[in-house]
Amino acid sequence: MKKLFAFLLAALAALSLTVTAFAEEGEASVALSVTGADGLELDGSALLRPGEEYRFPLMIAENGGQARPMTVEDMENYDIKVAAKSGGNIMTEAGRLESGRQQYLSLTPGNYFGVSSQQVQYTVSLVKKGGSSVLSQCSVSWKVGYPAMDDDKLGASTQIDPSAPVLTREQLAAIQKITGAGQASFVGDGWQFSVRLLDQSAVNFHSSAANIQAISNKYPDADFRFMSFGGKPAFDFSGRLTLDVSEMLDEYGDIYLYRYLDGVLYSLGYQLDEENGTISIGTKQLGSYAVSNLKIPNGTVVGGAVPGSSSSGSNSGSSSDADKGNPSTGGADFTGIALAVGFVSLAGAAAAVKVRKK
Repeated sequence: MKKLFAFLLAALAALSLTVTAFAEEGEASVALSVTGADGLELDGSALLRPGEEYRFPLMIAENGGQARPMTVEDMENYDIKVAAKSGGNIMTEAGRLESGRQQYLSLTPGNYFGVSSQQVQYTVSLVKKGGSSVLSQCSVSWKVGYPAMDDDKLGASTQIDPSAPVLTREQLAAIQKITGAGQASFVGDGWQFSVRLLDQSAVNFHSSAANIQAISNKYPDADFRFMSFGGKPAFDFSGRLTLDVSEMLDEYGDIYLYRYLDGVLYSLGYQLDEENGTISIGTKQLGSYAVSNLKIPNGTVVGGAVPGSSSSGSNSGSSSDADKGNPSTGGADFTGIALAVGFVSLAGAAAAVKVRKK
């Protein structure tokens, strides 16, 4: 019994020491917070667009004082640790950034072209310099993705807004009411896609004319134009994709069109409209394309990845490769589709990146 009593006394003494230690540490309190910026708050409501960098000021309050911006002097005593709780795989960067003397939480979403936004949550912790115990911690959350287009921009011919390239099922149904059994036309910078709509699910028409490095590196002396649809929008009916190639037609007698899929180049036949400086193909799904003055064997493996490609397809939130294999070349089974009025003006719109290495 005496041994048990002595053990209990020792345990109580140790507990009192622990409580005292916490009390002493609490006397020099410090609190970390992250404030909003540019009208965006990291409370789960902010929508961050893929590929853009966002900076949110880190704030510190010591000994119950007013929160102030963290500076370079604070980093002599503290470290910032940033850790993902959910959705971290969609972020290219999430960490502390020093700009001037001030400290920021820097966030850059990676390539994501789904039709709905993805929620992301992180913890930001303040620790003593060279230590590991957390002095203060806060939770931040946001969404990554693109917003839907404004309803007032919808019509039989819809100009895609690069900053809001998503069309919801409801919006596509509204367009279908306008076009009926006819074709709806969607127009972007240097491209147009015309297709019949019938109970069409949501799509993301994000497009990019960025260089596909794997291709240009393999053929450094060739001339290329690129057009990639990161969301890979797919449709039930075959439509017609029209690309502006006026610059290349001015320079070369012959040009060649390729579909770039899973690191492989597939030759595509096309219909040429010399008067308007365009070429067109029939397809149910938009992907990545290269136009060149160089004839490349069908099925050539070049490797690499499409810049701006997405691990999430726009229709389902997962990869969609319905056109795998040698894609449709737009043969005689596709009827020609007249270009919308004003599409010719795209010829001077610098539709694609010109890549020529010397």
